[in-house]
Amino acid sequence: MTKKFDYTKDKNDFTREMLSDTLKYQKKYGFDIGQNNVAWNNEADAFRHAYMQSLLNQKYGSLRTKGISYLHEQKGSWQGQDHREANMDMWNNQQGQQIYNEIRKEYPNFNKLSQQQQKDIIAAKVVQRMREGKLITGLEDPREFQEQKLQLPFTPTRGVGGVDNNGKPLGFASDIDINQLANMLGIQLPEVQSKQDSGLFGYTNPLTGSNHIYTREEVGQMTPDEFAKHEKEIDAQTRAFNGTMPTNGNLQREALTNSGVVYVNSYTRSDGTKVSGYYRSKPKF
Repeated sequence: MTKKFDYTKDKNDFTREMLSDTLKYQKKYGFDIGQNNVAWNNEADAFRHAYMQSLLNQKYGSLRTKGISYLHEQKGSWQGQDHREANMDMWNNQQGQQIYNEIRKEYPNFNKLSQQQQKDIIAAKVVQRMREGKLITGLEDPREFQEQKLQLPFTPTRGVGGVDNNGKPLGFASDIDINQLANMLGIQLPEVQSKQDSGLFGYTNPLTGSNHIYTREEVGQMTPDEFAKHEKEIDAQTRAFNGTMPTNGNLQREALTNSGVVYVNSYTRSDGTKVSGYYRSKPKF
């Protein structure tokens, strides 16, 4: 019998475990993890999703795993997630589910191995698929996730999305009732449709209205001139955060658990000005 998944209790502990494992295997295999270890829309992100799905498939079964993944991606869509991110995540989720099905055939006694041995086998399989080009490792990948509608033992009654900004299907049926799905899967998900988990959703600086969130590391690396230029904005943020300032690690965990923030990679403006990478809040909708 598969284990019941208590979303509100289990998800953050499991997410932290997945982040820790991603960092561990990144050191072993050397895939791209981004500046400041930000596993976001890159190889580390692809690894984490496929790896996580294999473990979830083993732990909760195929149907629950697909349901849990669907809920997660739908929640991201409600909170303004780029449809390309949803496409990338669901593609890699499916790859991870396929990986576990392969492992079951290749290792008949897989569940009798130690947890670490199981994780090592899954990680090696995920990296192999990544190197074969079977994972989506960036938002510019043109491949589109396609899958049959999730077969449910009830008649859906209310639509919740399931298409990208151009109206193309992202994989699961667009007419799934999220509450019925959660009940069917035994997932405790109170107020998932309206509740914002993080106070950082929609944050804007009280002085400038910018959604840039300064971290201790970012401020510490500023030149005296840069700090003087942004000092008032930084002070306004600090007051808004009750005298505290987040670290890169704080916002990395926030990006991976509640998705209230995203990391913007460094880039060069049209005038040649180089902009360092930084965190920003996601807008509320």
